[in-house]
Amino acid sequence: MAMVNGPNGRDATRVRDRMLSRVMRCHRLSYFRRGQAIVETALLLPILMLLVMGSADLGRVFYYSIAVTNAAREAARQGTYYDPLTNSNVYDTYGQVLITAQSEVPDVALSVPASTPSHCLTGAPASWAPYYPTQPNTGYVFICFDGNDSQTVPATQTVRVTILYSFSPVTPLADVVGAGMIQVQTSTTMQVQNQ
Repeated sequence: MAMVNGPNGRDATRVRDRMLSRVMRCHRLSYFRRGQAIVETALLLPILMLLVMGSADLGRVFYYSIAVTNAAREAARQGTYYDPLTNSNVYDTYGQVLITAQSEVPDVALSVPASTPSHCLTGAPASWAPYYPTQPNTGYVFICFDGNDSQTVPATQTVRVTILYSFSPVTPLADVVGAGMIQVQTSTTMQVQNQ
């Protein structure tokens, strides 16, 4: 039997066996590492998804806050508009101001509340919590002419439009931290234009 010498005069079969065992060991380690990556991904994926959904909800809150603020401003501006050609303001009614607010944010259900106060909110905004709508993603529009809740004639001094909006996040984590409904409030007061 002839003996084949490997490097440095050693037996080639021992070297070959050692190399095969290293290849086998590396293959086994890569298999376990792949399983470890799957487990880590399975553990981190729910947390990652909550962060992504939470970021999307935060963006939606900012969007609706800006949209509701624009609606209140445009509704108040429309209510104070004076047309010099007709020498009047045809938009100086509760109905016209509400229609303007609704047209500014068509994807939000805005309405006048059925309960009192129906037009003017008094006190600090922190005391308005009972007047927010209970339905998610809806808003109440409070239109106040001249600071009087029971005024039936068009405004002659000021028009104040206040919108209280209840936002419902999609993320289930919001319920855990107590933010099942996020309340957005905006108010705009403008002086009535006249001749």
